[in-house]
Amino acid sequence: MSAEPIIDLSAVRKFINTELLYREDQQIDPGTNLIENGVIDSVTLLRLISFLEENYNIGIPDHEIVPDNFRSMSAIEKFLTAHVGAPQSGQMAK
Repeated sequence: MSAEPIIDLSAVRKFINTELLYREDQQIDPGTNLIENGVIDSVTLLRLISFLEENYNIGIPDHEIVPDNFRSMSAIEKFLTAHVGAPQSGQMAK
């Protein structure tokens, strides 16, 4: 039985604070809806996805770029847990 990877979200929090909110001191509650609160929109979602792909060495297929996967820190953690270390079959070469 393999254990789920432990995802360190500190880099994600720092990215959201400094690159999306432009406030390093902002605390983000794991359940806060980042979309409804205007933190993530269509442009910032693309920036976040690019960051996640680079930082966690994963490929995120277009069909998985849906609001439910990036709505909150908890949703992002769940998404990363499912993808970090998972085989990247069918992924386009970068």
